[in-house]
Amino acid sequence: MKRGIARARAGWVLGLALALTARSASSESQDASPPKAPETPGYSVSGTVPASANVDAKTAIRGAVAWLVAHQNPDGSFGSHLSSRPYEVLASVPGSQDAFLVATTGLCVLALQDSRDPSPEVAKARKKALDFLIQNAAVRRQSGMEHYNVWAFGYALQAIGEELRRAPDGPRAAGLRTMASKLVEKLDTYQTTDGGWGYLSLDEVPTYHPSDTSMSFTTATILIGIQAAQVAGTAVPETLRAKAVDHLKRSRLPDGAFLYGEYLKYRPRMEINERAGSACRTPACLYALEQCGEKVSEAEYRAALEDLLVRHAALQRAGIREPIPHRSFYSISGYFYLYGHAYAAYVLERLPKADQERLGPALLKAVLYCREPDGSFWDYPLYGYHDAYGTAYALIALTRIPGAR
Repeated sequence: MKRGIARARAGWVLGLALALTARSASSESQDASPPKAPETPGYSVSGTVPASANVDAKTAIRGAVAWLVAHQNPDGSFGSHLSSRPYEVLASVPGSQDAFLVATTGLCVLALQDSRDPSPEVAKARKKALDFLIQNAAVRRQSGMEHYNVWAFGYALQAIGEELRRAPDGPRAAGLRTMASKLVEKLDTYQTTDGGWGYLSLDEVPTYHPSDTSMSFTTATILIGIQAAQVAGTAVPETLRAKAVDHLKRSRLPDGAFLYGEYLKYRPRMEINERAGSACRTPACLYALEQCGEKVSEAEYRAALEDLLVRHAALQRAGIREPIPHRSFYSISGYFYLYGHAYAAYVLERLPKADQERLGPALLKAVLYCREPDGSFWDYPLYGYHDAYGTAYALIALTRIPGAR
């Protein structure tokens, strides 16, 4: 079996076993009365999506902002471990769930910052979320197998870096700087021996530094966060960044696609490593390289967006809301979708106005494909986090579309 698909399915099977065990234990306890998990609107095993895409970008932005403000947790975080489904991907408690909570909150901070909504409700929500990150962003690795916490570090660092750049002398600046430095130290600890960062080590080699493999898009996400924090004044060891950049460069194939993970370097023609399979991670990887000082041409950016938004757009849509990871064409998973389009929006800003006007409508259409009637967005069912981080990804994309604000 292809190793990439085996990893994803192993996680799903383990998650299913854990979920079923939990349900059985709950049914045996007469005193247990767990809180009711929210239903997932529009969810179906067939992957159907709601018909609520007939709105303009400004309306979608307002609705997404309002949804995030209305669904923030009392402690300032976003998302939840609760699920209405009988199966989930592997994410053990407490570490992996803590990681998802912090990563989702970091993304929501970024999205609310990008919305530029001047209302006091948005300002209050953003400040509460930043306070949560200051106290909770340094989450621990769950085990030698699960280290989703690297996602938390990447998005928390980006949110903190952008906030410090916006308000370098603000009332939270000292706490944000302290946490940013702590997260950089932790990223050094969790840097894989090949130079990047990955989120699962199914071989579970018991080493201090994870020793299985990095993922190109995970590494790209973290590099973008590191760069944002460094620009804002956080010290970053040059060797840490250089090794990650080198990993990302090695992951790049001659046709412009990026390996899913470096463990697939001897299987470059595996479907997930083809340009169609890479389309949702290529923009992030290119953008990360440029942010770290590498040369990326307009032609490379343009080709990446055309792959995602034009040539292979239907293939990306086919995987949306499919509950089993990587079961769609080219081993595409639904959780790639809004992630890829958010980074495509960062890339779109790097292109000339003519390209922005040509590709902007396609990006808008692609993002709205995942919109719910209540204003939220999601592409893949994941406990109670998917609608919060999906809405955040969508906001990051929508606010960068020409004429959206």
